[in-house]
Amino acid sequence: MGKLVAIGIIILAIFLIILGLFAYSYTQLSVNLHDVRLHSIDWAPLSWDKLLNLGLSTLTGEWFGTAFMLIEGVNLNLLFGISNNGVLPVYIPDLSYDILINGILIGQGFSDVDLAINPGQTKVITSFQNVNKDSMTPAVFSIIESQGVMEIKVKGIAYFQFFGIGIPVPFESTRNISIYDEVRERINEEIQKNKLQNSVMYSVGKSIESVLGSIVNDLFGGDELEISLSGQKFVDSIYQVSPGTYAHIAFSLLCESQVEGGFIANDILGDDIIVLVLDDMNFEKFENDQYFTSFYDSGKVKSGAFDLTLESGDYSIVMSNQYSMISTKTVQFQAVSLCV
Repeated sequence: MGKLVAIGIIILAIFLIILGLFAYSYTQLSVNLHDVRLHSIDWAPLSWDKLLNLGLSTLTGEWFGTAFMLIEGVNLNLLFGISNNGVLPVYIPDLSYDILINGILIGQGFSDVDLAINPGQTKVITSFQNVNKDSMTPAVFSIIESQGVMEIKVKGIAYFQFFGIGIPVPFESTRNISIYDEVRERINEEIQKNKLQNSVMYSVGKSIESVLGSIVNDLFGGDELEISLSGQKFVDSIYQVSPGTYAHIAFSLLCESQVEGGFIANDILGDDIIVLVLDDMNFEKFENDQYFTSFYDSGKVKSGAFDLTLESGDYSIVMSNQYSMISTKTVQFQAVSLCV
Protein backbone atom coordinates (compact mmCIF):
# COMPACT_ATOMS: atom_id res chain seq x y z
CA MET A 1 0.00 0.00 0.00
CA GLY A 2 2.81 2.36 0.92
CA LYS A 3 4.56 1.66 -2.39
CA LEU A 4 1.37 2.53 -4.31
CA VAL A 5 1.09 5.82 -2.43
CA ALA A 6 4.73 6.60 -3.17
CA ILE A 7 4.29 5.77 -6.88
CA GLY A 8 1.15 7.90 -6.93
CA ILE A 9 3.02 10.82 -5.35
CA ILE A 10 5.88 10.44 -7.86
CA ILE A 11 3.47 10.34 -10.80
CA LEU A 12 1.64 13.39 -9.44
CA ALA A 13 4.95 15.21 -8.96
CA ILE A 14 6.03 14.38 -12.52
CA PHE A 15 2.65 15.53 -13.80
CA LEU A 16 2.89 18.80 -11.88
CA ILE A 17 6.45 19.36 -13.13
CA ILE A 18 5.37 18.76 -16.73
CA LEU A 19 2.36 21.02 -16.17
CA GLY A 20 4.63 23.71 -14.74
CA LEU A 21 7.04 23.40 -17.67
CA PHE A 22 4.06 23.48 -20.01
CA ALA A 23 2.69 26.65 -18.38
CA TYR A 24 6.12 28.32 -18.35
CA SER A 25 6.80 27.43 -21.97
CA TYR A 26 3.42 28.86 -22.95
CA THR A 27 4.40 32.25 -21.49
CA GLN A 28 7.69 32.16 -23.44
CA LEU A 29 6.18 31.76 -26.91
CA SER A 30 5.94 34.81 -29.12
CA VAL A 31 5.16 35.85 -32.68
CA ASN A 32 6.00 39.28 -34.03
CA LEU A 33 6.16 41.06 -37.35
CA HIS A 34 9.94 41.23 -37.72
CA ASP A 35 9.97 43.31 -40.90
CA VAL A 36 7.89 44.35 -43.93
CA ARG A 37 9.51 44.60 -47.36
CA LEU A 38 8.06 45.84 -50.60
CA HIS A 39 8.11 42.99 -53.12
CA SER A 40 6.56 44.75 -56.11
CA ILE A 41 3.71 46.97 -57.28
CA ASP A 42 1.10 45.90 -59.83
CA TRP A 43 0.46 48.79 -62.22
CA ALA A 44 -2.36 49.58 -64.60
CA PRO A 45 -1.15 50.17 -68.19
CA LEU A 46 0.47 53.62 -68.40
CA SER A 47 -0.33 55.65 -71.49
CA TRP A 48 0.48 59.17 -72.64
CA ASP A 49 -2.88 60.58 -71.56
CA LYS A 50 -2.38 59.21 -68.04
CA LEU A 51 1.15 60.61 -67.88
CA LEU A 52 -0.07 64.01 -69.07
CA ASN A 53 -2.85 63.94 -66.49
CA LEU A 54 -0.17 63.23 -63.92
CA GLY A 55 1.79 66.20 -65.23
CA LEU A 56 -1.21 68.51 -64.74
CA SER A 57 -1.68 67.16 -61.22
CA THR A 58 1.78 68.37 -60.26
CA LEU A 59 0.53 71.94 -60.67
CA THR A 60 -1.48 71.52 -57.48
CA GLY A 61 1.07 69.36 -55.71
CA GLU A 62 -1.18 66.27 -56.00
CA TRP A 63 1.04 64.12 -58.23
CA PHE A 64 1.31 61.25 -55.74
CA GLY A 65 -2.47 60.94 -55.39
CA THR A 66 -2.86 60.75 -59.16
CA ALA A 67 0.00 58.25 -59.47
CA PHE A 68 -1.44 56.09 -56.69
CA MET A 69 -4.69 55.73 -58.63
CA LEU A 70 -2.68 53.86 -61.29
CA ILE A 71 -1.76 51.12 -58.80
CA GLU A 72 -3.65 47.81 -59.14
CA GLY A 73 -2.08 46.16 -56.11
CA VAL A 74 0.84 46.17 -53.69
CA ASN A 75 2.80 42.97 -53.00
CA LEU A 76 4.52 42.69 -49.64
CA ASN A 77 6.84 40.24 -47.95
CA LEU A 78 5.85 39.95 -44.29
CA LEU A 79 8.72 38.58 -42.19
CA PHE A 80 7.46 36.96 -38.98
CA GLY A 81 9.79 36.18 -36.09
CA ILE A 82 8.63 33.12 -34.14
CA SER A 83 10.40 32.55 -30.81
CA ASN A 84 10.38 29.70 -28.33
CA ASN A 85 12.15 30.77 -25.14
CA GLY A 86 10.65 27.97 -23.09
CA VAL A 87 12.03 24.52 -22.25
CA LEU A 88 9.83 22.31 -24.44
CA PRO A 89 9.89 21.96 -28.26
CA VAL A 90 6.79 23.18 -30.09
CA TYR A 91 5.31 22.77 -33.54
CA ILE A 92 3.45 25.52 -35.39
CA PRO A 93 1.42 24.53 -38.48
CA ASP A 94 0.28 27.94 -39.73
CA LEU A 95 -0.52 31.58 -38.98
CA SER A 96 -3.72 33.46 -39.67
CA TYR A 97 -4.14 37.16 -39.08
CA ASP A 98 -5.98 40.37 -39.89
CA ILE A 99 -4.10 43.03 -41.87
CA LEU A 100 -4.57 46.72 -41.16
CA ILE A 101 -3.07 49.60 -43.14
CA ASN A 102 -2.88 52.92 -41.31
CA GLY A 103 -5.30 51.56 -38.73
CA ILE A 104 -7.89 50.41 -41.30
CA LEU A 105 -8.75 46.73 -41.74
CA ILE A 106 -8.15 45.74 -45.36
CA GLY A 107 -8.31 41.92 -45.21
CA GLN A 108 -6.95 38.68 -43.80
CA GLY A 109 -3.71 36.83 -44.32
CA PHE A 110 -2.59 33.21 -43.96
CA SER A 111 0.83 31.60 -43.88
CA ASP A 112 1.59 27.88 -44.02
CA VAL A 113 4.44 27.62 -41.48
CA ASP A 114 4.88 23.87 -40.77
CA LEU A 115 7.86 24.33 -38.43
CA ALA A 116 9.18 22.68 -35.30
CA ILE A 117 10.88 25.19 -33.00
CA ASN A 118 13.20 23.93 -30.31
CA PRO A 119 13.76 25.64 -26.95
CA GLY A 120 15.83 28.81 -27.31
CA GLN A 121 15.21 29.07 -31.06
CA THR A 122 13.85 31.98 -33.08
CA LYS A 123 12.92 31.38 -36.69
CA VAL A 124 11.97 33.94 -39.32
CA ILE A 125 9.43 33.00 -41.95
CA THR A 126 8.44 35.04 -45.01
CA SER A 127 4.81 35.35 -45.97
CA PHE A 128 3.95 36.80 -49.39
CA GLN A 129 0.92 39.08 -49.18
CA ASN A 130 -0.91 40.62 -52.12
CA VAL A 131 -3.02 43.66 -51.26
CA ASN A 132 -5.21 44.36 -54.29
CA LYS A 133 -6.76 47.69 -55.19
CA ASP A 134 -10.27 46.79 -54.05
CA SER A 135 -9.15 45.72 -50.59
CA MET A 136 -6.98 48.87 -50.27
CA THR A 137 -9.90 51.18 -51.06
CA PRO A 138 -10.79 52.02 -47.42
CA ALA A 139 -7.17 53.02 -46.73
CA VAL A 140 -6.45 54.89 -49.98
CA PHE A 141 -7.01 58.37 -48.55
CA SER A 142 -4.69 57.80 -45.60
CA ILE A 143 -1.94 56.37 -47.86
CA ILE A 144 -2.12 59.38 -50.19
CA GLU A 145 -2.25 61.80 -47.28
CA SER A 146 0.89 60.25 -45.77
CA GLN A 147 2.70 60.37 -49.16
CA GLY A 148 2.97 56.60 -49.48
CA VAL A 149 3.77 55.66 -45.88
CA MET A 150 1.89 52.51 -44.90
CA GLU A 151 1.69 51.40 -41.29
CA ILE A 152 1.24 47.63 -41.61
CA LYS A 153 -0.36 46.01 -38.58
CA VAL A 154 -0.98 42.28 -38.25
CA LYS A 155 -3.21 40.89 -35.53
CA GLY A 156 -4.05 37.24 -35.07
CA ILE A 157 -3.64 33.96 -33.18
CA ALA A 158 -0.92 31.37 -33.70
CA TYR A 159 -1.70 27.81 -32.61
CA PHE A 160 1.42 26.19 -31.17
CA GLN A 161 1.24 22.45 -30.56
CA PHE A 162 2.62 20.76 -27.44
CA PHE A 163 2.44 16.98 -27.79
CA GLY A 164 -0.50 17.32 -30.17
CA ILE A 165 -2.36 19.85 -28.02
CA GLY A 166 -3.13 23.14 -29.78
CA ILE A 167 -2.24 26.20 -27.67
CA PRO A 168 -3.48 29.60 -28.91
CA VAL A 169 -0.95 32.44 -28.70
CA PRO A 170 -2.32 35.87 -29.70
CA PHE A 171 0.03 38.27 -31.47
CA GLU A 172 -0.07 41.84 -32.69
CA SER A 173 2.75 43.81 -34.37
CA THR A 174 3.22 46.95 -36.44
CA ARG A 175 5.85 47.99 -38.96
CA ASN A 176 6.06 50.92 -41.40
CA ILE A 177 6.91 50.83 -45.10
CA SER A 178 6.94 53.54 -47.78
CA ILE A 179 6.08 53.04 -51.45
CA TYR A 180 6.90 56.66 -52.38
CA ASP A 181 10.29 55.98 -53.98
CA GLU A 182 9.01 52.98 -55.93
CA VAL A 183 6.11 55.03 -57.34
CA ARG A 184 8.41 57.93 -58.24
CA GLU A 185 10.94 55.70 -59.99
CA ARG A 186 8.25 53.87 -61.99
CA ILE A 187 6.67 57.09 -63.24
CA ASN A 188 10.08 58.44 -64.22
CA GLU A 189 10.86 55.17 -66.04
CA GLU A 190 7.60 55.34 -67.99
CA ILE A 191 8.16 58.96 -68.98
CA GLN A 192 11.64 58.18 -70.29
CA LYS A 193 10.41 55.08 -72.14
CA ASN A 194 7.52 56.92 -73.77
CA LYS A 195 9.78 59.76 -74.81
CA LEU A 196 11.88 57.30 -76.76
CA GLN A 197 9.08 55.14 -78.17
CA ASN A 198 6.27 57.57 -78.90
CA SER A 199 6.43 60.08 -81.74
CA VAL A 200 3.57 62.05 -80.20
CA MET A 201 6.20 64.18 -78.46
CA TYR A 202 6.95 65.85 -81.75
CA SER A 203 3.32 66.56 -82.60
CA VAL A 204 1.91 67.84 -79.30
CA GLY A 205 4.34 70.72 -79.05
CA LYS A 206 7.12 71.88 -76.81
CA SER A 207 4.82 72.95 -73.96
CA ILE A 208 3.90 69.38 -73.04
CA GLU A 209 7.50 68.31 -73.47
CA SER A 210 8.46 71.04 -71.05
CA VAL A 211 5.85 69.91 -68.52
CA LEU A 212 7.04 66.31 -68.65
CA GLY A 213 10.64 67.44 -68.42
CA SER A 214 9.74 69.42 -65.34
CA ILE A 215 8.16 66.35 -63.76
CA VAL A 216 11.35 64.41 -64.31
CA ASN A 217 13.68 67.14 -63.13
CA ASP A 218 11.68 68.51 -60.23
CA LEU A 219 9.78 65.51 -58.91
CA PHE A 220 11.64 62.45 -60.18
CA GLY A 221 15.32 63.06 -59.80
CA GLY A 222 15.82 66.81 -59.88
CA ASP A 223 18.38 68.82 -57.98
CA GLU A 224 19.77 67.26 -54.82
CA LEU A 225 21.00 69.27 -51.85
CA GLU A 226 24.71 68.61 -51.55
CA ILE A 227 26.40 70.81 -48.96
CA SER A 228 29.22 70.19 -46.54
CA LEU A 229 28.50 71.50 -43.05
CA SER A 230 30.51 71.16 -39.86
CA GLY A 231 28.82 70.73 -36.48
CA GLN A 232 25.90 68.91 -34.87
CA LYS A 233 23.20 68.35 -37.50
CA PHE A 234 19.72 69.26 -36.22
CA VAL A 235 17.87 69.46 -39.55
CA ASP A 236 18.17 67.04 -42.48
CA SER A 237 14.81 66.57 -44.11
CA ILE A 238 12.44 67.38 -46.98
CA TYR A 239 9.43 69.61 -46.38
CA GLN A 240 6.25 70.12 -48.41
CA VAL A 241 5.07 73.73 -48.09
CA SER A 242 1.55 74.26 -49.42
CA PRO A 243 0.53 77.45 -51.26
CA GLY A 244 -0.33 80.35 -48.96
CA THR A 245 1.33 78.70 -45.94
CA TYR A 246 4.68 78.35 -44.22
CA ALA A 247 6.57 75.62 -42.38
CA HIS A 248 8.87 76.23 -39.45
CA ILE A 249 11.58 74.35 -37.59
CA ALA A 250 12.04 75.22 -33.92
CA PHE A 251 15.49 74.71 -32.40
CA SER A 252 17.30 75.65 -29.20
CA LEU A 253 20.92 76.58 -28.54
CA LEU A 254 22.46 75.93 -25.12
CA CYS A 255 25.51 78.07 -25.87
CA GLU A 256 26.67 80.76 -28.25
CA SER A 257 26.84 78.85 -31.52
CA GLN A 258 27.77 79.01 -35.16
CA VAL A 259 24.68 77.93 -37.11
CA GLU A 260 25.05 76.93 -40.75
CA GLY A 261 22.31 75.85 -43.11
CA GLY A 262 21.51 75.22 -46.75
CA PHE A 263 18.34 74.60 -48.74
CA ILE A 264 16.99 74.05 -52.24
CA ALA A 265 13.37 74.38 -53.44
CA ASN A 266 11.63 72.51 -56.28
CA ASP A 267 8.37 73.10 -58.08
CA ILE A 268 7.15 73.31 -61.66
CA LEU A 269 5.68 76.81 -61.28
CA GLY A 270 8.60 78.77 -59.85
CA ASP A 271 11.43 77.13 -57.95
CA ASP A 272 11.50 79.57 -55.07
CA ILE A 273 10.95 79.85 -51.33
CA ILE A 274 11.58 82.47 -48.65
CA VAL A 275 13.70 81.28 -45.72
CA LEU A 276 13.96 83.24 -42.45
CA VAL A 277 15.89 82.66 -39.22
CA LEU A 278 14.11 84.27 -36.26
CA ASP A 279 14.30 84.28 -32.49
CA ASP A 280 11.17 83.37 -30.51
CA MET A 281 9.99 86.96 -30.05
CA ASN A 282 10.22 87.78 -33.74
CA PHE A 283 8.69 84.44 -34.77
CA GLU A 284 5.64 85.35 -32.69
CA LYS A 285 5.49 88.71 -34.49
CA PHE A 286 5.80 86.90 -37.82
CA GLU A 287 2.88 84.63 -36.90
CA ASN A 288 0.75 87.64 -35.97
CA ASP A 289 1.60 89.59 -39.16
CA GLN A 290 3.48 92.22 -37.20
CA TYR A 291 6.74 93.94 -38.10
CA PHE A 292 9.69 91.67 -37.26
CA THR A 293 13.44 91.49 -37.69
CA SER A 294 15.38 88.42 -38.76
CA PHE A 295 18.91 87.10 -38.49
CA TYR A 296 18.60 85.82 -42.06
CA ASP A 297 16.16 86.60 -44.88
CA SER A 298 16.79 84.83 -48.19
CA GLY A 299 14.17 86.63 -50.24
CA LYS A 300 12.46 84.55 -52.97
CA VAL A 301 15.18 82.17 -54.12
CA LYS A 302 15.56 78.65 -55.48
CA SER A 303 18.42 77.82 -53.10
CA GLY A 304 20.59 79.45 -50.49
CA ALA A 305 22.87 79.04 -47.50
CA PHE A 306 23.56 80.92 -44.29
CA ASP A 307 26.32 81.07 -41.68
CA LEU A 308 25.29 82.82 -38.45
CA THR A 309 26.62 83.29 -34.94
CA LEU A 310 23.72 83.19 -32.46
CA GLU A 311 23.46 83.55 -28.69
CA SER A 312 21.97 80.74 -26.60
CA GLY A 313 18.18 80.69 -26.77
CA ASP A 314 15.19 79.50 -28.78
CA TYR A 315 14.92 80.08 -32.53
CA SER A 316 12.89 79.14 -35.59
CA ILE A 317 13.70 78.56 -39.24
CA VAL A 318 10.75 79.57 -41.41
CA MET A 319 10.11 78.35 -44.98
CA SER A 320 7.47 80.71 -46.33
CA ASN A 321 5.33 80.00 -49.39
CA GLN A 322 2.66 82.51 -48.36
CA TYR A 323 3.03 84.51 -51.56
CA SER A 324 2.14 81.54 -53.81
CA MET A 325 -1.48 80.87 -54.71
CA ILE A 326 -1.32 77.47 -56.43
CA SER A 327 2.04 75.73 -56.14
CA THR A 328 3.35 73.49 -53.37
CA LYS A 329 7.10 73.80 -52.82
CA THR A 330 9.32 70.84 -51.97
CA VAL A 331 12.22 72.09 -49.86
CA GLN A 332 15.32 70.09 -48.98
CA PHE A 333 16.91 71.53 -45.84
CA GLN A 334 20.03 70.84 -43.80
CA ALA A 335 21.33 72.77 -40.79
CA VAL A 336 23.99 72.28 -38.10
CA SER A 337 25.15 74.07 -34.95
CA LEU A 338 28.49 74.23 -33.16
CA CYS A 339 29.31 75.92 -29.83
CA VAL A 340 31.95 78.66 -30.22
